[in-house]
Amino acid sequence: MLTKVHKIPAIRPGSTRAPHGGREALPHGSERTRDAIREAANRLFLEHGVDSTTVDAICAAAGVAKGTFYLYFHRREDLLLEYGLRRLLRIREMLPDLIGRKTFRDALNAILDEVVRGKKWGREVTGRALLEMGTSWEGLPVEAPHKLIEPLVELAQARGEVRRDIPSDALALFVLRSILGALRDWGLGTDDRDRDTAINYALTLVFDAISARP
Repeated sequence: MLTKVHKIPAIRPGSTRAPHGGREALPHGSERTRDAIREAANRLFLEHGVDSTTVDAICAAAGVAKGTFYLYFHRREDLLLEYGLRRLLRIREMLPDLIGRKTFRDALNAILDEVVRGKKWGREVTGRALLEMGTSWEGLPVEAPHKLIEPLVELAQARGEVRRDIPSDALALFVLRSILGALRDWGLGTDDRDRDTAINYALTLVFDAISARP
């Protein structure tokens, strides 16, 4: 059984394509300004919360004019979308290594180690970013995120690790929704466990459901 790698558009995190409508390309080198805006927003989100952080405050912290902000982002919430997008792009970069992992569980743990575990994610920012991605996903310049891990599911099916009676697309969607759901619930405060415990519990439930039947 051959495994195909589902490609997503090669759009870098510094791309000027905004989630809610296109913009003309900005001059090369403008990624530094975009990074400054994003870093300022992340810092303010963590310190004051998303709702208490205004575009004016982000601009002041980043040292840019308000008009410059709107060259890069349509609205404050687009920064939450980018928060998630950059992590998805990192998973895309990891695919060659992930495909070489011995098991699907190893590959999933490698993803979580890289983009979740040990990272200083603000609880509210995590929950709000996942909510924003859920409502605005169609505007992001990537394929549906579960397509990123579908090649790993196909390999796991070929090796007999996970169920073959369910299409790989459906299994990948289930796995991703389970993990992101655990992160979202933690971020929104509906799960009292710490983040890593919530994720590990979700992984246990996932593998109980998808492991190959005797």
